[in-house]
Amino acid sequence: ILLFAFSTLIGNYYYGETNIEFLNSNKKVLLIYRYSVLAMIIFGSVAKVQLVWDLADLFMGFMVIVNLIAILLLSKVAFAALQDYKRQKRAGKDPVFYKDSIVGLENVECWDNSSEIKT
Repeated sequence: ILLFAFSTLIGNYYYGETNIEFLNSNKKVLLIYRYSVLAMIIFGSVAKVQLVWDLADLFMGFMVIVNLIAILLLSKVAFAALQDYKRQKRAGKDPVFYKDSIVGLENVECWDNSSEIKT
């Protein structure tokens, strides 16, 4: 159980840090996050178990709300990619995604434009 708890803690810390670095490159914000994580670890180790579980449930609820908002905002692009995939499958092609063939894609780094592909 100790290894599971420790690996979960490290994993969640990493997710949070990488997301903060993606959203805000300010080192002060990252430092505040690190101190906040450390404070919550110390608080969680000395607080009553019921309070710790209640706070965990509360923050999980906040994460659900944030994720649902993100899913709603991304659904238009996801459905456009699905339609492009279905169109290519109906045409008998092996589906390949190009950033210029899906409406709504912006700042895409990993897909090429269809005009950039050499045949």
